[in-house]
Amino acid sequence: MRSRTRVLFLLSGVMLALVLLRLVGALTPVEEGIRAIMLPVARAFSAVGSGAASLVRPNPDTAALRDHAAELEARLASLSVDYVRLRALEEENRSLQSLTGYLSKSGYDHVVARVSERSADPRSATVLIDRGSKDGVETGMAVIVGEGVFVGKVTELKERVSVVTLVADEQSRIAASLSGQHRLFGLVEGQGNQVARLTLVPQAEGLKPDDVIVTSGTEDKIPADLVIGLVNAIDGKPTDPFKSAALEPVAQADSLSLVSVLRPTVLRPETGGTSP
Repeated sequence: MRSRTRVLFLLSGVMLALVLLRLVGALTPVEEGIRAIMLPVARAFSAVGSGAASLVRPNPDTAALRDHAAELEARLASLSVDYVRLRALEEENRSLQSLTGYLSKSGYDHVVARVSERSADPRSATVLIDRGSKDGVETGMAVIVGEGVFVGKVTELKERVSVVTLVADEQSRIAASLSGQHRLFGLVEGQGNQVARLTLVPQAEGLKPDDVIVTSGTEDKIPADLVIGLVNAIDGKPTDPFKSAALEPVAQADSLSLVSVLRPTVLRPETGGTSP
């Protein structure tokens, strides 16, 4: 107890002495010296703290730039979508103009249709169109694009939709002729995978690469001279009764969007029939 009392009296005496020295200004030089030493250190700590705070807090300019970049990316995505739609509309417009021009010259009665679905099976080349029996469509009718390019015929029918079997379908068979001959020349058979072949061509018939193969006009509801494809590689020995050839399609099945179904009322304009 006595030692603790002595310590308290000693500390009280020191503090009283410091207060008296502070009042008379005796400690001022010491305080200035300490201030001169500690001020740079305090400033350094303050700068480090400010830098750390700036790293933690988001910079308003950086956030604004980030928002602007996100806005530009959104605009670019929107413009890309608009561009794709515009290209599709332009392509559709060209197809429609081509169809309209050919049909106007030929005089065929027709129904314009849009392709709504495609077969995913590579062996089954079929598409669904948005026209049916209510639109005057019948099974067996020819389906064309562009300047009279034959792509298939109607094989299934409902009131508002129809199934079109394309030339490359494994079930497709089309009576064919060599362009300009207007007679039965062979048979175009689908092979699947967008491939078709010209078969049963008599060996004596002349045939060479790039010859144009067209519909023969011998099938009901399919007029003559609709372009099917171009002759590619020719197969068959001179001793064989028939020869065949691979066909290069004029119209690509995977790009079909607008087609026209030729109705049977005026399949051959020279007969003088009239549209209903």
